[in-house]
Amino acid sequence: MNRGRLAVLATALTLAALPASPALARAATPVGDASPPPGGWTLTLVGKKKVVLPIVKVPARFAWNGAKAGDINPTLRYVYKGQRLQRLLGLVDGGKPSFNVARAKKGYKIRLICRDGYKPTFSSRILFKKGKLRTDLIVAKRKMVDSVLQPLPEAEAPFRLVGGPPITQPFDNKLSARGIVRIRLIF
Repeated sequence: MNRGRLAVLATALTLAALPASPALARAATPVGDASPPPGGWTLTLVGKKKVVLPIVKVPARFAWNGAKAGDINPTLRYVYKGQRLQRLLGLVDGGKPSFNVARAKKGYKIRLICRDGYKPTFSSRILFKKGKLRTDLIVAKRKMVDSVLQPLPEAEAPFRLVGGPPITQPFDNKLSARGIVRIRLIF
């Protein structure tokens, strides 16, 4: 066996010998792996404080219809359901008791960390349109496929930022952020 294969085998044996814990399992999971970690997917929000939400605790109350969004990426031409971005940010932005509008208007960075290593960063000012808070930016966990609302497919799971128009604008004209596992506020 060559050294590379021996190193991979040694790493696998070491990880197999470690005690099973969700933290260790998450650390050992490859970045792009689409299978949920033991205990299920979570969304970690980091700002003035840190909140870890299991996927079942993230509501899917708000919808965004990508079919009405015009000429966009075909993977977005569905109805997505999830929670408004500002409601999630309100849990960690230091606002009492909810989203801190003044701080967001002043400006801070929002970084989305995705499973595949993609880390789009954009200004909190994008949450406003003509001075009013936008309601069309959704952190989705469900998608309507063939008239059935279901969890996001593996390629998009656990969360996907959708909304707009145009959703691609803050992300250098790439796809909307998918596979989101962490949202970090940088003050």
